[in-house]
Amino acid sequence: MNSYREKLMDEMSRFRGVLNSYLSSLRDNLGGPEDLIKASFHLVLSGGKRVRPFILTKSAEIFGVSEDVSLPAAASIELLHNFTLIHDDIMDRDEFRRGVKTTHVLFGEPLAIVAGDYLFSIVFKLLVDNYSEDVASRLVKVFAEASMLICSGQTMDVLPSKYINDSDDYMEMVYQKTGALIEASALAGGVIANVDSEYLDSLRVFGRKIGVAFQIADDILGVIGDPRVTGKPVGNDIRNGKRTLIVLLAESRMDAADKRLFHSVFGRMDAADEDISMVVDLFNKYKVFDDARNLMNRLYREALDALRTLPSCRAREYLEYLGKYIIEREK
Repeated sequence: MNSYREKLMDEMSRFRGVLNSYLSSLRDNLGGPEDLIKASFHLVLSGGKRVRPFILTKSAEIFGVSEDVSLPAAASIELLHNFTLIHDDIMDRDEFRRGVKTTHVLFGEPLAIVAGDYLFSIVFKLLVDNYSEDVASRLVKVFAEASMLICSGQTMDVLPSKYINDSDDYMEMVYQKTGALIEASALAGGVIANVDSEYLDSLRVFGRKIGVAFQIADDILGVIGDPRVTGKPVGNDIRNGKRTLIVLLAESRMDAADKRLFHSVFGRMDAADEDISMVVDLFNKYKVFDDARNLMNRLYREALDALRTLPSCRAREYLEYLGKYIIEREK
């Protein structure tokens, strides 16, 4: 019998094929300058796990909504996600994402900004064009609220000294910047299915909890992930000076001498591997990886509890698999 991961990967691969075909067709049928279309869809069609649209379609499918009905909303949530990535890459000066050059590197910052804005515009047009007035209105509200939270979370992220003083602040930022869109994905599936508020609440809790767990997993991998698997240098987040949950927990526990040692390496792009190993040893000394994993696992269990209040079916099973994969993944 195939493991849960094999089953999940097979289904996600199948779904990616369907979604990618839809996105390619959408791109080919848009008007506007060729440069704008190329820039807008460069990152969209370069790959990606498609976690958010997968959650949306499976959340709807739990209640009997077919994939072809939820597909336009699934495409919308993926475009909204990619809009944020284009702008994130500009702010972070990142040169590569998903193994390809970022949009602003290939097309220049002015066109990249417009490309992101263009994707954001398509998001809402897709919803209005493909759903009844009532459903479209409710979906627009869900997506708009998530977009506002993303902007709020991004503000906290770019001004950490002002807004992120401890792990509680960080967890709020993570919810807004990452969890909110995954929460919106799950919630949108329920909106399309027109389910009762009790089920919507369960979908909201599932999406929010698993979204934050997703980011904690990223934080752990950003420090001790295998570079052969993650595709990023070992200790990437330490060299970049990212104030993640791992860092905030460690700083709150370090004595003065260890804190000085830590800050002699943290944020240094030229830090040697042995310097990174020293920082990892400090993190282990203060048991921050254990505590981060414990929090991630608690969020996963709470997400699962919420999910299991929904009707039992194959679609729900895939979401259970996805939650397990998120906390066990290696990249």
